[in-house]
Amino acid sequence: MSDDRRSWVNRLTRLLYWSILLSPFLPPVALAAVGAATVATHRGKWPFFSWPEKIWVGFMLLSLVSWAFNPSWFWWIPIGIIPGVMFALYYLLSVWMRETVRWTWQEVQDMYLRFWLGGFYVAFIVIIQQIDWAPLNETLLGPLLDVYDKFRWQAENSVRSVGTSGNSNLAAALLICFALMSIHALSVLPKRWQKAGAFLGFLVFCAAIWCTGSRGAWVGLVIGLIVQIWMTGHRVRTVVITLGILIAVSLFPEIIPRKDTLASTIQARVEVWSTALEIFREHWLLGTLPLHFGQIFAKKAGFYVYHAHNIFLGIATEYGIIGLLLFLTLIVETIRRARRWRKAANAREEKRLAGMLLSQTIALLGHGMYDYPIIAPQVGLLFMLSVIMIHTQYERRILQRPQWSDDSHHPPDSRTYSRTASSMLLLLWGQLRQEWQKRTG
Repeated sequence: MSDDRRSWVNRLTRLLYWSILLSPFLPPVALAAVGAATVATHRGKWPFFSWPEKIWVGFMLLSLVSWAFNPSWFWWIPIGIIPGVMFALYYLLSVWMRETVRWTWQEVQDMYLRFWLGGFYVAFIVIIQQIDWAPLNETLLGPLLDVYDKFRWQAENSVRSVGTSGNSNLAAALLICFALMSIHALSVLPKRWQKAGAFLGFLVFCAAIWCTGSRGAWVGLVIGLIVQIWMTGHRVRTVVITLGILIAVSLFPEIIPRKDTLASTIQARVEVWSTALEIFREHWLLGTLPLHFGQIFAKKAGFYVYHAHNIFLGIATEYGIIGLLLFLTLIVETIRRARRWRKAANAREEKRLAGMLLSQTIALLGHGMYDYPIIAPQVGLLFMLSVIMIHTQYERRILQRPQWSDDSHHPPDSRTYSRTASSMLLLLWGQLRQEWQKRTG
């Protein structure tokens, strides 16, 4: 691949990651652009039976068959087309990453460290929303905060921050992943001040999670941390930390956010789950598909919810037992491959990368015990990217070992990430100036 084409491929792939930071509307657009680029540039056979492509193909076919047996519409659009197109785009993304991007683990690590720095923008917006200081609306931040407040899918009287996602639970899901990236940065960045900054970043992301008021996010974060530490090989340390967290929660239950509303929230969740189970029993084989689930739920319960507020129950109701088996198979195979990749890796940094990507996957599943975050474009794309990266890097390390490019150790260059942070600040400053000029005429 020529240098010009390689540069173009890398820019488009990085754009996919940056879109996750800014808005829930940009990831589908960026994903569609990657899909179009894959169709235009891919040469050779299409991998229909590789991991995880076979799972995306399975969900595509299942969406179409399910709709054929139980037709439904969202406005005038056949609902089966919507998940079918999304899984087709995830399939094209997998092909793009494996056949076109072909990043080494060093390049994957570099991308995630850059992405981690970008995550401070999300934390900044979340914390500023929680401060809710009126004079800020008269500054350059005013127009930016107005944009995110305009697209808020939250109760109007809620004081929970929604970040760049429009919803507090979705913002918390993103922040979980950035907090786990902080732990990864802490273990791979070479200098002491960088490690100190990474630990400070972890605390910032934890503070931002607190601003969202999400209880399920803390469950997801703790599970993700346990997985990440376990993947380092420190089994005893993992057990000690786990017991310490359980004891702390038992002795100090007030650390649970919004403890005063916990009973009412559980009652509401149980009502949603019981109705979702009833829907599953009626559509157990092929499911209802997303969006149509909400239509059926409203008829049964008298009020509308978008999803089942549990990731496994949500997949079971929307795609039936077949879809649930496909999803569980993907998770089990992803865990197996991540562990084998970690064991086969030569460099400590590569082992840590495998642990971080798997911890993100498991953390979002843990958060999903109380919600269904991966149904949203921002969180769903981040989840799928972690899964895809695990499978592609496993194949490069295990299946294509004779063609492995470079096993040498290359410490992260701190100057690269300093330039990235500076560029993002300049971009943000330019956007704020434009919005301020529009407001002031």
